[in-house]
Amino acid sequence: MRFSINNLLSVSLIILIVFVSCSTQKLDSPPSDQVLQKCLEYSHYTTPGKFEYLYDNLPKDMEDICDLIKMQLVHPFDIEKFGEVIPKQRVYEDRAIPTVEQMLKELHARSSNDLVLSRKPKDRLVVACVHHSLLLAQILRHQGIPVRLRAGNAKYIGGDNKIRVTHVICEVWDNQRKVWFLVDPDRHKIDFDRQEFEFASETWQSLRKKNIERKFYISRYKSVDQASAHLLWLDLSYVMRTEEPYWNDPPLVNKVENSIDNLSSSELQLFDKIAMLLEKPDHHFGELIAVKENISSLKYNGE
Repeated sequence: MRFSINNLLSVSLIILIVFVSCSTQKLDSPPSDQVLQKCLEYSHYTTPGKFEYLYDNLPKDMEDICDLIKMQLVHPFDIEKFGEVIPKQRVYEDRAIPTVEQMLKELHARSSNDLVLSRKPKDRLVVACVHHSLLLAQILRHQGIPVRLRAGNAKYIGGDNKIRVTHVICEVWDNQRKVWFLVDPDRHKIDFDRQEFEFASETWQSLRKKNIERKFYISRYKSVDQASAHLLWLDLSYVMRTEEPYWNDPPLVNKVENSIDNLSSSELQLFDKIAMLLEKPDHHFGELIAVKENISSLKYNGE
């Protein structure tokens, strides 16, 4: 079968279109100014406070920013790579330093070099994916780039694309392409295929349809049901930019325990509604605000 140059160009164009549509979010219309402005604002957990000056001369390239973040932070899963260099008592520092301002303060205390590529492993923070994404979000907002955290399950961490690992990444607005693209500063993945990340709403809907292979889901929870409810609540807090700590679940998530059968019909309908709204958060922004502000059972302990 012969192909002309025009045939080849057509095929190449189709491949390019398919790639772009998979790696970015298809939008019916661009996000409103309200949505983008919200994604530029610091939350209580991302404000740098008096340490904002540290970001005045940071790189603009996303690759360089992610490189810089990995030189400040170590994921607990990766600590063994450093042997005995990092003290064992610092294997998990998330709860001790829940905000970006506290992270920056601790980094500054451990090394006066501030945020540099030469930071030694012993002077880094041992924190999970959430903290990596919080730091990236804060840096980008300082640079005037809208960004929001997103919760879900990563398909690229467990070594098998069937495995789903509870994870938090960033969704970054590209004003030139008019698209949201994904960045995982913890695993250093930039502008990757959206099919590689199962958003919280997708997991919940699969659970409700009883179309989920539980054995492939990995999280700190005993049940996939509670992990799914937790991720849905967490994703709501990220899209709404309250960005609550992931270890403070609200009463409704705690109620799930081993099965969503513990929820009432109205509670299940509430989660179903949140999942539906989070499929297109820009389009349903006002409705998501109403849900987040008015449902007391979705407020985390201490809020």
